[in-house]
Order: sequence, then C-alpha cells, then structure tokens
Amino acid sequence: MSTPQCKSSSPPPAPYFDPPSHPDITVDEQRALSQLENTTTIERVSLKAGDIPTIVPGLATIQLGPANLLSPLSHYPTMDVAMDVGHEPSVTSGARSVSSGRSSTFRYRKRSSRHFKGHSKVKETAPASAASSTPVTLAETEEPIQSTAPDLNAVPVSLKLQFPLLAKVQEIPKHEQDLLILRSMRIAEYRQAVYIDPMAKLSLQDTEDNLFPLMDKVRDFIAGDTQVMLVLGDSGAGKSTFNRHLEHELWQEYKAGGRIPLFISLPSLERPEKDLVAEQLRAHNFLEDQIRELKLHRQFTLICDGYDESQLKANLHTTNLFNQYGQWRVKLLITCRNQYLGPDYRGQFEPKAVDQYARVANDLFQQAVIAPFTRKQIEEYVEHYVPLEPRTWVKKNYMDNLEAIPNLMDLVKNPFLLTLSLEALPTVVQGKTDLSRLRITRAELYDTFVRHWMAVSKHRLHIQRLDRENQVAFEDLLEAGFEKSGVKFQQDLAAAIFMHQDGRPIVDYINKYDKFSWKAAFFGIDCETSLLRGASLLSRAGTQYRFVHRSILEYFFACTICGPIEDKSELPLSVYSDTSVTSPTINAHPLSQRNLVAEPSIIQFLAERVQVDSEFKDDLLAIIELSKTDEQAAQAATNAITILVRAGVRFNGKDYRGIRVPGADMSGGQFDSAQLQGADLTGVNFTKSWIRQADFTKAQMEGIRFGEMPYLKENTWVHSCTYSPDGTSLAVGLRDGCINIYDTSTWLATRTFQGHQGCINSIAYSPTGHQLLSGSNDKTLRLWDSESGSCVFVLEGHTDEVKTVAFSPTGKQVASAGRDKTVRVWDVHTSANLSILTGPIGWIRSFSYSPDGHAVVSVGYDRMIRFFDTRTGQPGEVWGSQNGEMHSVAYSPGGLEIAVGYDNGEVLLYNTTTGKLARNWKAHSRETTCVTFSPNSQWIATCGEDNAVKVWSAAKGLVMSVFTGHGSSVYQVAFSPNGLQLASCSYDCTIRLWDVSSLGTSMIMEGESDPLTSVLFPPNGQFLVCGSKSGAVRQYNAVSGESDLAIVCGDNPVDCLAFSPDGLRVALVGTDTRVVTVWDITTRQAGVVLRGHREQVIAMTFSADSRWIATGSDDDTVRLWDARSGILDRVLKGHTWTVTCLVFSPNSHRIFSGSRDATIRAWELDRRERRVVVKAVEFADRWSISSSFDVMTASNVFHDCCVELWSIESGELLQMLKHDNDACCSAFSSCGQWLGVGLVGSVWLWNLASDKSAVGEGRGEWKCLVRIRDIFGEVYRIAWKPDKLEFSIGCANGFLQVWRTKETLSSSSNTWSAQLVWSIGNHGLAASDAVFADAIGLSSTNQQLLTQRCKGTAA
Repeated sequence: MSTPQCKSSSPPPAPYFDPPSHPDITVDEQRALSQLENTTTIERVSLKAGDIPTIVPGLATIQLGPANLLSPLSHYPTMDVAMDVGHEPSVTSGARSVSSGRSSTFRYRKRSSRHFKGHSKVKETAPASAASSTPVTLAETEEPIQSTAPDLNAVPVSLKLQFPLLAKVQEIPKHEQDLLILRSMRIAEYRQAVYIDPMAKLSLQDTEDNLFPLMDKVRDFIAGDTQVMLVLGDSGAGKSTFNRHLEHELWQEYKAGGRIPLFISLPSLERPEKDLVAEQLRAHNFLEDQIRELKLHRQFTLICDGYDESQLKANLHTTNLFNQYGQWRVKLLITCRNQYLGPDYRGQFEPKAVDQYARVANDLFQQAVIAPFTRKQIEEYVEHYVPLEPRTWVKKNYMDNLEAIPNLMDLVKNPFLLTLSLEALPTVVQGKTDLSRLRITRAELYDTFVRHWMAVSKHRLHIQRLDRENQVAFEDLLEAGFEKSGVKFQQDLAAAIFMHQDGRPIVDYINKYDKFSWKAAFFGIDCETSLLRGASLLSRAGTQYRFVHRSILEYFFACTICGPIEDKSELPLSVYSDTSVTSPTINAHPLSQRNLVAEPSIIQFLAERVQVDSEFKDDLLAIIELSKTDEQAAQAATNAITILVRAGVRFNGKDYRGIRVPGADMSGGQFDSAQLQGADLTGVNFTKSWIRQADFTKAQMEGIRFGEMPYLKENTWVHSCTYSPDGTSLAVGLRDGCINIYDTSTWLATRTFQGHQGCINSIAYSPTGHQLLSGSNDKTLRLWDSESGSCVFVLEGHTDEVKTVAFSPTGKQVASAGRDKTVRVWDVHTSANLSILTGPIGWIRSFSYSPDGHAVVSVGYDRMIRFFDTRTGQPGEVWGSQNGEMHSVAYSPGGLEIAVGYDNGEVLLYNTTTGKLARNWKAHSRETTCVTFSPNSQWIATCGEDNAVKVWSAAKGLVMSVFTGHGSSVYQVAFSPNGLQLASCSYDCTIRLWDVSSLGTSMIMEGESDPLTSVLFPPNGQFLVCGSKSGAVRQYNAVSGESDLAIVCGDNPVDCLAFSPDGLRVALVGTDTRVVTVWDITTRQAGVVLRGHREQVIAMTFSADSRWIATGSDDDTVRLWDARSGILDRVLKGHTWTVTCLVFSPNSHRIFSGSRDATIRAWELDRRERRVVVKAVEFADRWSISSSFDVMTASNVFHDCCVELWSIESGELLQMLKHDNDACCSAFSSCGQWLGVGLVGSVWLWNLASDKSAVGEGRGEWKCLVRIRDIFGEVYRIAWKPDKLEFSIGCANGFLQVWRTKETLSSSSNTWSAQLVWSIGNHGLAASDAVFADAIGLSSTNQQLLTQRCKGTAA
C-alpha cells in the first residue's frame, strides 16, 4: 500500500506503551530508547538520487516523490490523486509497499538509525518513474486515496521488529507489532488540507435547529453500550471524509491492548456480509493465526464506508454474528447515502438480541444524519481554502459570488459541490456582469472543474523531466489534444466500469493476472496509458482503483452519452432521423447499453444537458420515434423518454402511437391528449403524470404503476381511519355511526361494527390489534373486539361529543377528549374512569400519547397546548399557541417533537424538551385537519380543508409529495405500519389509498407551493406574469413555460397586476398594499410610485393610449394617475364598498368600475360624469368586465355556484351560469365571445352563441363547451392571451397552467376541446377522459383506478 508524499501536519502520536522499568538495561540504552520513543514522524530532507529509505517501528510505509513540484489542484482536501507513469504493481504476500522516486526520498531521523543498525533496507524493484506521485487533495472523496506510484517496494507487514532493545523493553507480541505498523501506515496516509467538522442531527425528521457535532456523538457511541451506529448523508455530504478523519484520530490515540480502529471500504470486499473483519485484516496482510488471536482477545471499532456503493441489503451485525459468544467484539459504524434506503431501513442495521436472535434490540442501535453545510461552515471552508495556493481572489470574492448567483448557495451546502464550485467559480463568472441572471447547473460545475483539472495536469507534465519513452508518449498526446484524450480516457473507463462491473466503482488490477483483461486498457504499464491515468480523477489504494467520488464516475458515464455543448465532436452519432428503416447504429448507441432508470444521478446529468443542448434533445426525440418501427431501439427509447421527462420536456398532444418504452420512468410527465395507442408501456411509472385525454387503446400496460390505488366508496362522510398494527385491516369511521373494516389484501369490507348513535369522530386500534376503540358524537366511547365485532364496553361519562380517542402505548389504558373540555383516562380491563384531566377552557379537538405513555398532549379551541401526566392525573406544562387556533396534534415516534396543525393551514413543530418552536411551514391553504408522523419519523403527513393530502420531510418542512383527488375536505390521514402506504378519508364519502414507498427516492421533484394570486399576459402575449402570495412576481415564456427571474415586491400577496399597452411596464402592489409601483420589465427597475389610497389597492389598469393608470381600492375610490409622471389627476367617488374591477373603454375616454356594492359605474373622463350602468340584486364578490369593441358584458362571481352575466349597455341580467362547485374567478377573452370560470378543482369555458335576430348586441345563449377537471385546487385567477384562444390559470396551491382551445370539425357537428400547453407546480395523477379501451395487461386494480379517475373527483 502506498502513501501520499507529505509532511504530516498532525502532531506526533502519543507513545504506544508506558515504558516499563528494566534494571538490566544500561543508561546508554535507556537514553537511546527515549530518543526512539520520541521519533515517530518522518521528515523530508534533501537526499541524493539512489538513497535508500529505511523503516523502523512507528512508520512502515513511505511515499516518495518530488518535493519541488506543484501538483494539480494540490489545495483540494482529502484526496491524493493517481499521477503515475510507467508503473507496474508488484504484489508480495505479507508485504507492505514503499515507493521511491528519483527526485527525492524520505528518511528517518539520523539518531534512530545510529542507535539501531539492524534495520532492513528496502531496495528498488522497478525503474525510476518519469513522473512521481505528488499529493493533491479534493473534498469528500469516498475512501482513503493514495497516489499511484511509479514503483512499489515491499516490506513484510509481519516483519519482526529487528531491534532487540525495543523488544526486550516493551515485550511487544507479534500481532501487536503488526498493529503498530498498521497504525503508522494509516497515520502517514492521512492527508486533508481542509477538514470542517460536520454537524448532524439525530434523525431525518430533526430540524436544523437541533444540530450537534457528529464527532461528539460518535465518541459517545464508542464509549457507550450501543453496538451499531448508522450515519446517513446525501452524496457528497462528507461521510467518507469524516470516516477517514475519525480513523486518523482513533489511531493517534491508540494504546497497546486498546480498541482497534479499522476503516473498511465495503465495496472493496468480496463478502462483507459474512467475513467482514477477517477479510479486511487479510487485506492488511495479517496472518490467519494473528486473526484468530485478535478475534478472541481484542475489540474493534469498525468504520464501514460505502454501504450503498457495495449494493448491500444484509444486516452486517447479524450476518457476521458480531458480539455473540466466541465472535468478533465490535462497535459497528456504517455510513450510507440517504437515497439508497427505503422507508423501512432500520431492519438492515438494528442488532438482534443475543438471548432471542429474532428479536430486534432497539436499544443497541442509534443513528445520525449529516446536515448540509451552514453558511458559517461554508465561510470557514473558504477561509481555509484560499491560502492553500496563490490566488487572485480572497475570501470575500468567493463569498460575494456564491451569494450573487441565484441558488448557488443552496447547491454548495453539499461539501463536495462546494469544492468543485470554488475551483470553477472564477472561470464561470469571468466576463459576466449581471450574476443575478446566471444559471449554474451541477453538470456545468463538473464540466468546468474537469477542464481545469486536465489543464493543470498538462502543465505539470510540461514542466516535468520525462524520460524518452514518456516524453514521446506525451508529445503524441499533445498532438491529439491532451485534455480531450484525458477526458475520453475517463469516459471510456466509466463506460467500462458500468459494462463489466455493473457500476461497481472499485477496479482491482494486478498486472500479472489482468494484463489481458479489459482493465489493462486503463491500468496497464504502457507510457500513454500511464500518463493518462496519472492525469485522471482516479484514486488508488494498493491494487484497487476508483474515481475519487461516485458522482465523478456517474458524470463521466453521462458524458459518454452527451458531454458539454462545446465538446460536440465527442458526442455519439445521432440516430438516423429517417425512422422508416431500422437504424444500423442504434444497437451501438450508449443509451442502448444499459437501463439508466435506476441511475437517477446519471439521468439528472443528462436532463441538464437537454435543457441547454437542443441537438441532444432532438436526438432523444428521434430515438423515441425510431422505437415505433425498430424494436431494438426499445432500451434506448426507454432511457431517452426518462431523461426528457426529467428535463421537463412536455409531450402534450404528441403522436406516440406504437412507441416502445418498457420500464420508463415517466412520473410527473405531461402527456395531455397524447396518442399512445399500441405503445409498449410495460412497467412504466406514471406516478403523478398528466395523462388527461390520453389514448391508451391496445397499449401494452402490464405492470404499469400510477402511485395510488382505487379509492374506497362509502355512502356517507368518512370522518376517521386507522390501520391495524399488523397492517392487515383498515378501519373507517362513518358519519352514520357505523365502523367498516376493510381487508388490505383485497380492499373488500369484511365487517361492520354498529352501535353508536352519532358520527364516529375518532378510532384507534390497541397495540396488539385485538381491540378497537371509537369515539362518537353520541358522547360515548365503545371498545370492540376486532375479530368478532362485539362491543366489549360502552364508556360513558363525557357530557358532550367525543372528538378524539387513543390507546396508551402499553394498551392498558385508553384516553378520550371532546367538547366537554376534559381528557378522560379509562382502564381497558374494567372500563373504570381512572382520571379526569381538566384545564382547557375550550373544547378539545385532538390529543396524542407520548411514546412512553407517561404524558398526553392536547390542543383545542382555547389556543393552548396542554400536557397531562397520565400516571398522576395532574396537569403539566401549558404552552401558548403561536399561531391561533389548533386542530390536530401528534407526537413523533421518538417523542422528541410534537407536530401541531393550525386552522390557518400551518404546521408547527415543537421540541418537547425545550418547548421551543423548531420549524413551521404553510401546509394547506385552509385548515390543517390532521397531522401524523410516519413510523420511521422521516415524514409528516397532513390533510386539510383544501382537499389535499401532503407528505413532508419532517427534517426540513419540504413537501415530498402532494396527493390530489378528493372532492371535498380531507379529515384524517393514517400511515400503514410499514410506512409504505397512506390512507385518507374525506367528506366526499371516499377513502383514498396512496403509495408512499418511493418517498425520497423518486425522481419527481416536489417544490414548496407559493399560491398564485394574479396572472396576466402582456399585450403581445409573448410571456406570462404571475403574482404570488409570498410577494414575488415571476415571468414565464408563454410558449415554453421557461421561467425568468422574479421581482420581489415585499411580503404581501400580489393580488393585481396591470401591463402598459406596449408591454414594457407592469404596475403592481408591493410591501405597502396602499401603494402601486410601476416597474420596467426589461431592467427590472422600479419607476413611478403611486401613493394616495388609504386602504389596500385591489384593481388597476392602463388606458389604451398609455396616458392613464386607474386604481381601485378598499377605500371605495377610483383614482386616476398620469402614467408617466405618477401625478394624481383626480379621485372618483361614488362606490360604497371595495372597487374590485377596472376597465377602460377602447377609446380611453371612459372607465368602468365594478364594486362589492353590487354596481358597475361608468366614469366619463372628458365630461367628468358618472352613472350606474349595472345594479345587481345582491353582494358582488368580484366583477369581470369584457372590453370587446362589439359588446361589453360583465360577469359577477356569485354565491351558490353561479355566475351572473350582465349587459353593460342596457344594465339587464342576461343569463345565470350554473356550475357544480363554488366559482372563484372569471375572465372574458379579448374577443368577448368566451368566458372562463375558475372553480375549486375545475375550469368551465362558456361560449356565446350569438343570436343576431334578437334585439340588441350580445344577445344569445352562453353554453358551456369545455370542462377541464384535474385542476387539483382552487383556481384564483384566469387570464386570456390577447387575440388568441389561449388562457392561463393560477391556483391557490401554486399550480400554473396554460391551455389552448381547439375546434374539431366533423361532418355532423363541430366540437371544442382544451389541450394543455404547459404546466408548472405539484400535481397528482390526472387521468380524466383518458381512453384505455382494449389495453393489454392492465391489472384489474389499475383498471378500476383509471375508471374512477376518468370520471374526475369523487362525487
């Protein structure tokens, strides 16, 4: 094993032993021994070529190399990169490797060699290299990295220390001698230029407020009784860096006979699940008798790195029989990427109790999750990074640019990406003036980093003295393009690793045995290969090679499919665009070689390429087309459509009849009105895809996934639901007092419990599942036998409705609460009322037991969070509500937090120890009716009166999934015991079942919703502007949906927008809702400011001649302003309530204003006259006025699902338009012939069938020609594109869509339909009006689901 060429920056390790007193040792010998014991480090001295390094106790392995060369990127922490030329590894059994270079060598302090003359010298076994290894470093590499060496000199590990004096004094056993040698090696190998202590949290659900130093927690683990500790983290989070640093510290502290630290790279072992410790010791060349001795008499700290990369599923503690009699005694630390594990991952790591091997010993397991870098850690890293080599930038330059580029600070919270970013940043920003418009993707960071790496590597070789053979090889590479050759070398290696090793990252190469294998092309001894390997981003540990990070391997493999756009010559040949014949190149295409659906990181790299490389996008589309006629293109097409969907490419209206994409991940894709007849969709993932009006006739649909199951239909409202502890049953409580039990294997109702005389508000299973508890509006609780359905007890005592019930964790007690303002605790065996917990002054809506059963927490109408001690019956702490009335509360499974759902739609998490608010977020647009934790504490599920079910990351409050489909308020959600399924019940009389097994691993990226409060097209219709509840105004391309930068106007919702006729200015309301600011669209600079309204501005508009801006307000006035100067011209008074709508006449001489006082008034600007033109009978919430030249019509969003249509010319009520749900908004098209009405969950398009024979213009009947369902929320705003039959909708859940109306001509009649152009935001499975007649292989479950979805939301 070779080690980096470095002068250790670490302090000398402590002496290994306390020297005993030996009277037979002379004074001179004691002096010599004292000198030796203080000589445990190496120092670099100038030696002549040919000097031989020596080896003595304390350091067994020495890496030699030129001292005066600046290696490529030598500032990168924690990596020593392969830079070797012409080496041939020599492997000797039981030997350590020592490499030497011809420029310089290491040797020990001369006083050591003077006193001990019997040491062994190491002779060179290979010729001197032209390019010796030099240490370079890179953050967050995945295992200890050594530079490849030009030659390997061996020293036996089991070599007895040939120093009689030392052995005589210290009496070191043979296996201890080898441990000391291993210790010295590992200490010498450790190099990290920058190390930042990672912070962590106890679990994935913990917040950033509960962070602690990971090293402290690991030290507690090693010193405590716990046997297994799992450390989770994202790719690049610093897991391997931490592991190596931990090992380094433990070896420095090592004392003879103490616990042995052992770093283990799991991917490098053949059978880690069976022979973990012994296999690693053999790799360190320990002999079998030594291994047996260590097994029987020593304890280990195993630091196991890369559980995910080894593709393990086994429980290493269990399969290795650790800590059982006669077996290895270990502390087992395992690191793994978050994304590798499913929701029920603890079983892969939790030890089993010794006395009952099948029983999980939870008290022997703990975990920690590495947190992203904080801003302080980023600053600390940059501060240490800057001095590592001469630079023109200082710390402030890096920090300023990191913060100036949008979203970059979020990206560099990952330590590995931070390292890449710092290296790439000067190049990225060079020549850029407006960094706020700069977009940087992960792929672009890697591109820049690799280019720089190869340029520095080339420069290093230029200034190095190479021998004749290597110089000739280097000149050949220069002629061919050194950087291009180096990148190609690494791409080919990545492709070979995936082809020959299925992506397993470590390549084991011994020249003697592998020189005729595929490996020789990359690790052979010829000069060109050695030069390219030395310049590559490779690391080496003995005979094992790997890319310095898993993501580097994935990056280079992605580049074999599509590289940087400036390297187009390196891209693979496009498939033939002529798909009428079989393409001869498709079998050789990189996308045909393997299924990439299971490689999300590679898919993401390629998706980012699609977004900037139109040629690559066209190639992928051509492959999909080719699959229609060439079945050999199926694998490539599967990968292609997966990449395109992840890149956000939309397939609305696409003719994909007959395509072959089996196994594709099309989740979250948009396929509105797509033609998929006869397509091979076997095993496709359509979770949350938009397949409205798609045609699946005769498509192959076996094994297709939609991410949810058919809903269960009841005849009345469903108020409550819960799974049995074994997950075999689901109980639901109904409004009519019945409880239905469903078998979860068939989803058929098997039993009905009857007895209650009122609505079932809450139900709960006992911990054993043998009993079921229910609470009802009839003021009673009932305890049921789960199997027979017989009522065991009727618990009476409440004086009002029982709203919530629960079993204690032991199952010996039950608790109940409700409108009588009490919490009552009952004995399960006797039905006795054990205690009555009082205190609330309002009725209790929800409570939850602590996991240990010692406390109950309740929330209710008194705006207090109250705790009660269930053992004493006494009240505990009382916390005041921080956000109004509360509806629901739940303890986390670990008891560290409680989650509270509020009436304003928010969720707040409180720390149960400190009572402090840990995190809060807006979960629903209306009341949050239920909160619950997943069994593993990783997720929080919520539901609300906005009809939505959502799953959140408990740690960050980020939405992981949004489930839509309920047609009314959702009252309760419940996780299945295994955490893979979620049930929700609603006032729409359904129970919906959601698949949550892929949470955290799916490629669907959910974002936090920002409710849209306004949408508007400019006069030219080229883009779309949206105002949001957060105060941001965003701009989107009207055709593609691509987003531009946002204008942040304050913290208040942007409820109204207005464009100038030229489209260059937009008026909007900012932080002060009484003030209007006019912004320049091009420069995004604020212009004139309109101040004068006393209350919030609700409406505004520009005149057609650009002269005026009119504004309407809650102060009941209309104000007229000069559009250029912002000077107030006049105040128009007359309305008696809020002005909600303003429209100028086409000639700009008149203003029409609609108000909540139920009138529309016309203001003559020239004559300064006013008149009421429309007088509605009742309250008018929001008017919409058509400004068509031909006819002026007004619509009033009215109560009772109706919209009124009024003639402005005559003031008459023309028609009442009735809908099936509450109308939220309406808008006329620019031609005045279409009216769009936004409802909760749908949009209706009405068309005026004009009757020219009728008296007066605009007479005729309005008919609803198009109904769009699957909107998944309340439609706040509708805006039509000028002079086009296209419109946009903005929803309360942040959903933004653009639609196009289409007329289909036929011989019998003309029909109208709507087709989605593009959509942004979180949506669920949209399948209304989809056609799946004669679909092949569609399961009965999926057929039932699609039948339900095709009918829209449940009635």
